[in-house]
Amino acid sequence: MSDYNFKLPSRQSSKGIIVIFGKNIFKFIKNAILIFAAFFVSFKGSYDTKIIYGIALLFLFFIIFSILKYLNFKFHITTDYFVLNQGILNKEKISIAKNKIQNVYIKQNILQQLINVVSLSIESAGDKNTEVEIQALSVSKANALKELLLENKTVETIDEVKEKEPTVYFKASIKKLILEGISENHLKSFIIILIFLIGIYRDFKDFLMSFETETRFNAYFEFNETELLSVMIFNFVLVFLLLFAAFLFSLIKIFIENYDLKVIKKENGLEISKGLFNKINLGLTPSRIQNTDIKTNRFKQWLGLYKLNFTQAMVNKKQQKHFAIIGLNKLQVNELVDKFYPKVFLSLVKLKPEKFFIYSSIVVYALIFLVLNIIFSFISFKLFLINIPLLIFSVLSIIYSYKKAYYSIDDKYLVVGSGKFIDTYTSFLELHKVQSVSFEQTIFQKRRGLASVIVYSSAKELYISHIKETNAKSIIDYLLFKIESSKKDWM
Repeated sequence: MSDYNFKLPSRQSSKGIIVIFGKNIFKFIKNAILIFAAFFVSFKGSYDTKIIYGIALLFLFFIIFSILKYLNFKFHITTDYFVLNQGILNKEKISIAKNKIQNVYIKQNILQQLINVVSLSIESAGDKNTEVEIQALSVSKANALKELLLENKTVETIDEVKEKEPTVYFKASIKKLILEGISENHLKSFIIILIFLIGIYRDFKDFLMSFETETRFNAYFEFNETELLSVMIFNFVLVFLLLFAAFLFSLIKIFIENYDLKVIKKENGLEISKGLFNKINLGLTPSRIQNTDIKTNRFKQWLGLYKLNFTQAMVNKKQQKHFAIIGLNKLQVNELVDKFYPKVFLSLVKLKPEKFFIYSSIVVYALIFLVLNIIFSFISFKLFLINIPLLIFSVLSIIYSYKKAYYSIDDKYLVVGSGKFIDTYTSFLELHKVQSVSFEQTIFQKRRGLASVIVYSSAKELYISHIKETNAKSIIDYLLFKIESSKKDWM
């Protein structure tokens, strides 16, 4: 029996004023930090009292805003609905049917940790971009509210306070987190950093010009024969520094997001908790999961590391990234997959696409090479040497893309394998969760009697590419039959 009466309108903890204030200040500074930095660096006058008064008024505005938002934020629970009233000038009333609630998350960022409160987020089977968040509750009140919202549902609740401590199935050690960070795809981080630097340069081009940076760099970028070696060395060092920054970015990101990662097996699903600055607890049950992916790459496989990624319907992208377990070994991955897809590996029969899969890949890479070499011809013929490593990588990617591509379908599951030279993916989908299927056929496939099938769930789509047209139509007919005849709910 709960010690809290949620039938009466209730406010969050008064500490919520601090949380609301902190979040709004952080968001404001994050969006305006570059503008303020440029202003203060270029400011020629003295910092008089007007600036101090301006900053004080800004803080006062956010304090008043936080207090008003706290006072106008009330929630309660009826027999069938969670009801929230909020808004300062524009009043808003949100009603969420309890049977439509998909997930309830208990989270805790670094500020909430300092003042000993947690936030509670509610996601419903509506728009995946909508989410109700109560930003400051005591741990006991958050647990009681969560239990009440998820009562009479086949969903595992997440309670920090239990009479019996549950058994931890998996805990990611610091060593595993470091190995995961080292073996990440650093190219993605490299591109993020590069785009960030380009963005800063574009936004503050005039400001940077005041330091005569363009004049200084022009001396390095005069492309004549005597200075070509210096330019190449400079570019090599620059790329190396960016790659090193990308490596650190990946390592730190993995460590912060997955610190103290724990997986607890439950009778009807899993409980996952993780995070350094933003702690999060979430529950996974078979009825809510739409797709499951096993992800690894050559480096991770060599280290015995696999990632298990779950997707759920009507979940926003920010939350979706938390539905992942890293640092698992092969046995652990298979055990967890078997928990959600019983005996899937016993019925797995790998069917390969036709050899046209290889030919189509060759055409795509050939077009990429053509475009690149046209660009090279306008810059320098010496750049054509880049074709050698690119050609080797392309050939390996084509070979391994075909080698890793397969599909398997039985009366319960669809399994699709894919990947390239480095990465490997395996996707699982229960047939009763298929939303729709489509038949795709290019003119080149039609001449060879081939086609592709796209299978849609509520979370993502799976591709079965370049198979015989008769097989594609048979798969579509079979899946449509399973959709119409299945009595199971898709979530």
